[in-house]
Amino acid sequence: MMNYLTKIKAACTAAVTDIITSAAHGLSNNDCVQFTTTTTLPAGLSLLTNYYVIVINANTFYVSATVGGANVDITDTGTGTHSFNLKGAIIECEDHKHLVISINTANSANLTMKFQGSIQSNVNFNVAQSATNRWDYVQAIDLNSGTAIGGDTGIALTGTDDNRLLEINTNGLKAICLEVPIWTAGTINAYVKKFANDNV
Repeated sequence: MMNYLTKIKAACTAAVTDIITSAAHGLSNNDCVQFTTTTTLPAGLSLLTNYYVIVINANTFYVSATVGGANVDITDTGTGTHSFNLKGAIIECEDHKHLVISINTANSANLTMKFQGSIQSNVNFNVAQSATNRWDYVQAIDLNSGTAIGGDTGIALTGTDDNRLLEINTNGLKAICLEVPIWTAGTINAYVKKFANDNV
């Protein structure tokens, strides 16, 4: 079992070395984040803009304007308190038959979660679907009730925390992304178990 996603919003600082620091950030390479601030963001970063994570270690990371691109050049530390907001986290699932995901929210979660899937190796889940960027929202099954959760609908929470076990059929898919298109409050812990040919 792998700890896949632990934070959806967290405080951070940035240095002119382009390094962003956030204790136990829980991010993975190519996760998509946006930044907010109480005053002024560090020069080089913009509000409401997607950036892609390049992990250095458990507490630090760079960001790039594109997947696999160069580090954003940060030229000052800004003013006020800065935070990152996770917009999407990717699970590589090629050669796996399905995923079981444990979702646990806290702090009066007010957010929407959706799952995206693709057969394309260089897909960008944060850019519109097209003939060259092929992805779609995928269905999840609630293992408590057997209820299908439509990909376009996802799971919407409005202040009441929830704990769920979900299964996603990943036959033929290269990657799944847990997208958080709407966030007002709360945190998510998501744990993922991958199965190939009925074995872990």
